[in-house]
Amino acid sequence: MAKYELINVGGTMLKAAITNHSLSMGEKLGYLEKSQLTDLLELGAYKAIVYLAVIGPYPGEAVTVDAFEEYYSPSDERLRADYMRVLEACTLKEDNEFAKGLRNSLDRKAERDQPKIKSPKLTIECVEDRYVLYCLGAGIGEDVFWHYPIPDVERIYESKQALDAWKNNPATQGK
Repeated sequence: MAKYELINVGGTMLKAAITNHSLSMGEKLGYLEKSQLTDLLELGAYKAIVYLAVIGPYPGEAVTVDAFEEYYSPSDERLRADYMRVLEACTLKEDNEFAKGLRNSLDRKAERDQPKIKSPKLTIECVEDRYVLYCLGAGIGEDVFWHYPIPDVERIYESKQALDAWKNNPATQGK
């Protein structure tokens, strides 16, 4: 499970993580061209990325841009450290043994009359596409989608897909 980082903003320790809310706000505020994690990784604006991480976990406004600018004035070394912690937390992905176990238990032999089903190749262009896939398609709750660290949302989605495949496999029907 991904962890929240703690960032000191004007003497208050705030949870920080890159979330889908962070990416959406990054695009709305003009920091990111699109609401994609790759855009964030290419941004290189340390303070902007730390700000997006600070607002990510909170449904309301944890801190405004102006207040953040006023109260978050770390040394260059502290800013780089906060930036690196936030980026590492949003890009580290652990193996999902739960999903792997379910996938490995599937009977992949198709019956003679059973049609082969090909998964579509999805091009996710923005946070709205991820919302449709994760919330509407996979049933992940909105609060989890918007405010949990992205590696957690990805893991939940992967596990849900593996569980659905296992449940829908003819060899596991009725188990």
